Amino acid sequence: MGTGTLVLAKRTLSAMPVALHRKPNSCYGIAMNIKEYERLKADAQAEYRRKLEAIEMVWKMTDGRNGASAGDSSSESVGKGALQDAVRSALPHIGGEFTLRHVYNQIVLDDPVLAEKIKDKLPSVSSVLKRMADDKELILVEAGSGKRASKYKRPG
Repeated sequence: MGTGTLVLAKRTLSAMPVALHRKPNSCYGIAMNIKEYERLKADAQAEYRRKLEAIEMVWKMTDGRNGASAGDSSSESVGKGALQDAVRSALPHIGGEFTLRHVYNQIVLDDPVLAEKIKDKLPSVSSVLKRMADDKELILVEAGSGKRASKYKRPG
């Protein structure tokens, strides 16, 4: 083994880059000279820098918000109109009497992203149902009390 040659541990040649098995002159069959080593090292460092810059760019785009990108509205509140629309679109898929939980489960099926945003805001869904009952869009079958949810049904 001459000066400026680095010998790597024995591996299968198919798993190694072509540059690493051009000169099979060691007892392991794999050798690289200092020029190849420096080139491969520079390539790896450049790739690392590119990946790090991409991560930094994404972090800056989120303004440091935890888990949400700039275009992602998961950390933003859901507007009353969007919630009412989601409830209205869920109702045709629910038959007979239903509660807030039935409506939420249907929203999960119809729009999982919206459901994730409102999972901690079920009182808002309840308010939408109550408002719809007040406006005669729904019929209040049984008013809820305590932990028991109100039951509704669609007219007709």
